[in-house]
Amino acid sequence: MATAFDTPVLPFADPFAALETQIEASTRAINASAELYTHVLNMQAAASRAFLEAYSGLGAQAAQAVQIGSQRSAETTEHAAETTERAAETAARTTRTAARATRRAAKPAARAAAPTARAAAAPTARAAAPTAPTAAPTAPTAPISGYDDLTAEQIVAKLPEQPQTVLARIATYEQAKDKRAPVLERIAALTGPEPAPGYDALTDDEAQKLVTNGSATLAAAVRDYERRHKDRASVIETAVRHADGDTDAS
Repeated sequence: MATAFDTPVLPFADPFAALETQIEASTRAINASAELYTHVLNMQAAASRAFLEAYSGLGAQAAQAVQIGSQRSAETTEHAAETTERAAETAARTTRTAARATRRAAKPAARAAAPTARAAAAPTARAAAPTAPTAAPTAPTAPISGYDDLTAEQIVAKLPEQPQTVLARIATYEQAKDKRAPVLERIAALTGPEPAPGYDALTDDEAQKLVTNGSATLAAAVRDYERRHKDRASVIETAVRHADGDTDAS
């Protein structure tokens, strides 16, 4: 009787044989795809390199063009500056020449016009002279406070105590106003040089010191001056003593 071990196992032989064939076909397909993909990548890389090279070439050309344009622009600017400078120098020389010519031409014209201008101005000045306002005369100022209210006798009584400068002002004021003879005559009698410069402003003590330290001539002058003016007793006594003492000693 036949057993199971006697029967050959064949059902799996065909499937495994087909599997090997399928693996080979798949391998060929994968290799072909890989080669195709690699070829495509190489083509893309080559195209990219070509594009980059072309773009780089255009950039270099553009940069070179810009550099050339800059050089030409700089040359043009320099040329324009030189032209402007030459034009300015020419204009300055022309201006100076014109100014000198104008001055030379103006001098004869000014000399010729001067007599005409003076002749034209003279009648105008003569015509305008009568219309010029004349200043009103200034009224003299009273030399002493309340002078206009004093009588001639009161003024005469005050004259001896006045210094020479005030006497001169009183004489001028009286001559311009009332011309009273007693006042003018008394002023004339009192008018004269001081014994020493500034003597009228000295106090009693200062006048005595002046006499004490001075000569007999000065003492005599002080004596006579004091008797006609302030008549200060202490000053007169000192002056008399020094004037007489020096006379006796001589």
